Amino acid sequence: MTKRSPTADRLEEVWPRLRAGDPGAVHAARKLTRRAQAELRVAGAGGKVRRAWRDLRRAAAPLRDHDVAGGHLHAALVGLGAPPPLLDRFDAEWTARRAGLLAGTEWPAKPPAYDLKGGWKGRARKLAAGDVDELLGEGEAALASEDTQPWHDWRKNLKRHRYTLDLLGDVPTPLTDVLDALGRLQDTEVTTALLRDDPALSGLLGEFRDQLLVREAAAGKAARAWVRTLFPAFSEALRTAGEADKKGRKQVPEPAAQA
Repeated sequence: MTKRSPTADRLEEVWPRLRAGDPGAVHAARKLTRRAQAELRVAGAGGKVRRAWRDLRRAAAPLRDHDVAGGHLHAALVGLGAPPPLLDRFDAEWTARRAGLLAGTEWPAKPPAYDLKGGWKGRARKLAAGDVDELLGEGEAALASEDTQPWHDWRKNLKRHRYTLDLLGDVPTPLTDVLDALGRLQDTEVTTALLRDDPALSGLLGEFRDQLLVREAAAGKAARAWVRTLFPAFSEALRTAGEADKKGRKQVPEPAAQA
């Protein structure tokens, strides 16, 4: 039985606001592209539709990163006691930068779509169960590394797994807890890169730049420590869910895919 993807339907709903640059729609679209990544794997979709969703994700990424970093920086400046005139200048600069990013964004001509064909639940269970050992190995490698790339790659694959489980209706809380911590780590890395590499931002923030860098470094360290604390419960939950998916495939046969 073929099922129209609700992810594609939700993207159509936000599409006009997305193309207008609405921050809420940009955030929603980025999340939908990650959900679509999992669903397209389950659907066995071809390269063309996968590239369409990838292109949308890449188009929305600079705006979303800008919005996240701006929110973090404004809150941090308030926490550090920055004077109101500096906050006003920062907000005006961030708004102008966003307008420039939006003007340079090339959105796809239309929202991509796809269907989930018959047997998709069985494929989702098989893929979810097959993810477990690889994800645990990636997690152990990330926890043993101070490099950012293993953490980043692990987070991307965990998000795909999370949305695969979401298709089946049961996402363990320890998994979402780890993703929350990894999301905070990603935010610190995006914000740190801006503070470190952007001369204009350095000039705007003055003496607060160094304080913000220290603050983000501490937040990143805390996020990594949080993940390490969560990892034992996360590992157990992932293995338990994987075993349930294996049993589900054996006990509930899926109907054959229809042409």
